[in-house]
Amino acid sequence: MGRPRALGGRRGGGLREQGAALTGHPLAPRARAPSPSRSSRSHGDIRTMKAIILAAGLGTRMGPLAANRPKCLVELAGAPLLDHQLAVYEHFGVEVTVMAGAYPELTGAGRNVRVVVNPAYTTGNMVSTLRFSLPVVSRTEPVLVSYGDIVFSHEVLARMLAASRDVEVAIDTQWRRLWELRMEDPTTDCESLRLEGERIVDIGARVRSVEEVQGQYIGLLRFGPGVLHALLERFDQRVARDPRYWNISMTAFLQDLITEGVAVHAVPIASGWLEADNAEDLRRYTEAHASGALKGFWSPTAVR
Repeated sequence: MGRPRALGGRRGGGLREQGAALTGHPLAPRARAPSPSRSSRSHGDIRTMKAIILAAGLGTRMGPLAANRPKCLVELAGAPLLDHQLAVYEHFGVEVTVMAGAYPELTGAGRNVRVVVNPAYTTGNMVSTLRFSLPVVSRTEPVLVSYGDIVFSHEVLARMLAASRDVEVAIDTQWRRLWELRMEDPTTDCESLRLEGERIVDIGARVRSVEEVQGQYIGLLRFGPGVLHALLERFDQRVARDPRYWNISMTAFLQDLITEGVAVHAVPIASGWLEADNAEDLRRYTEAHASGALKGFWSPTAVR
C-alpha cells in the first residue's frame, strides 16, 4: 500500500452513472452510531450494509495483464480479483457499488453491482475516486470501502461487519509473512502504522525498520452512518483551498484525520487477504497457488 495509487446504474453495468460534484460544509460533531438491534445478525447490521469498491485504477503496473481491461478484472486462481471480492460481499448480503474508470461496461458485465464512473480516473488517487461516490452513499447506513486490487476471506469481512465505530481500518498484524512472499526486501513497500490501544496514531510514513511497524493497512475500511459523507465534504473543502490536495493518498488522508483529532480505530486481522499491486505479485501468487502454499494466506472465494 506504500506506492501512490492511480484512481481507484442499472445493475449488471447496463447504465453508467457519473459521480456528481460535492458541496462542502464543516464536519460537525456527531453522536456515536447506534448499536445493531437484537434482530440483526451477529456480524453487525448487514441487512442495510453497503460497500464501495474503488476500481478506477489504470493498472499500469500490471503491464500486459491489464491491457484492454480494468485492473480489477485481472485473474487470480481462475477468476477476476473483483469476482473474488463480490463472492464474499454477496455471502453476507452486502450491496456493492463499483467505482470504475476505463472499461466500465466490462466491470459491470454479468455482475450484480451498480457501476459509477469516475470521470477523472486518469488523475487523483483513491480518495478522489471515493469522492465521486457521494451521490450513492447513504447518510443513514454504515459503508464499507475496499480497494479493487485486493482479495479477502469471509473471516476478514466478518470482522469488519462486526465493527461499530465511526472510522475503522483493517490492518494485518501478520503482514510480514505476506510481504516476504511478494518481494525480496519487505521494507521497499512498508509503511508506518502505530497504535495506542485500538486507535491508530500514525499511518502511511516511510520506515527505517520493519520492527517499527505494528501492522499494515490492507485497503479495507468501514465508516459509520453519515461519516463518509462528512469526510468527503471535508475533502472537498480542502481541495477548494489547495487543489494539490486532490492527489492525496488514502493513508495520508487518514493521517490528516488523526492529526485533526478524529478517532481512527484499527480492526486487526492475521492474514486472510492479498494485494495484487503489480504483475510480479500475480506471478508469485500464481506459483504459490499451484504449489498449495497460497492457502497459508488466502483461499479462492469466487467459484467458476
